[in-house]
Amino acid sequence: MGALPVPEKSRALFIGVDAFASLEALPSVTQNLSTLVDLFSDDVWGLGALRCEQLLNPSSMREVDQAIFRTARDASHTLLLYYAGHGLLDLKGRLHLAMPDSDPQAVHSTAFPYDWVRMGLAASPAQRCIVVLDCCFSARAMGVQSAGSSMAQLAEAEGTYVLAAAAENAFALAPPGEAYTAFTGALVRVLTDGIADAPELLDLDTVFRGMQSILRRQGTPNPSA
Repeated sequence: MGALPVPEKSRALFIGVDAFASLEALPSVTQNLSTLVDLFSDDVWGLGALRCEQLLNPSSMREVDQAIFRTARDASHTLLLYYAGHGLLDLKGRLHLAMPDSDPQAVHSTAFPYDWVRMGLAASPAQRCIVVLDCCFSARAMGVQSAGSSMAQLAEAEGTYVLAAAAENAFALAPPGEAYTAFTGALVRVLTDGIADAPELLDLDTVFRGMQSILRRQGTPNPSA
């Protein structure tokens, strides 16, 4: 894919949680991760296994934090960070990424703050960062929208391209019995099947529009980028 060159100087980290102590299980997250790791390590980007890390059901927030900073440190061209799981909001409406033991009644102390992700990205020498969030409320990663500001403008202002499964106050979907969550399923289809009448090498905006088209046809939440 044209948007993701220079694999030897780039890194990807795929984080997912499919089992929770106090939240609904998301069994399709496991397939999300394994498929995306295969795609980005080989055909889509050619990263190879050593530059494409998978972290499923992390044991602690510290493990996630260390993985993000390690991946960010090692990326000098492009850094890709993906998370699939539940998105939670604290009492101030700030986005947190759910961990296996997250408590929806104590989000601030049991779920991973997205602000920590921002810190990891800011510490990276990478020329560009791409964040893919497959969780509820994920557009909050872009900050609070001002009147007339587009999602893309807000992401660009932070120096990061953010692709979010759901709007600031919307839920992401994981249809029962499906191999993937709705959002990641659309991403996999675009990456494997391509887009009619689009160039062979897809940029990020084209990938996003292709996913939008698939999700609209399915009647599932509209992603944000």
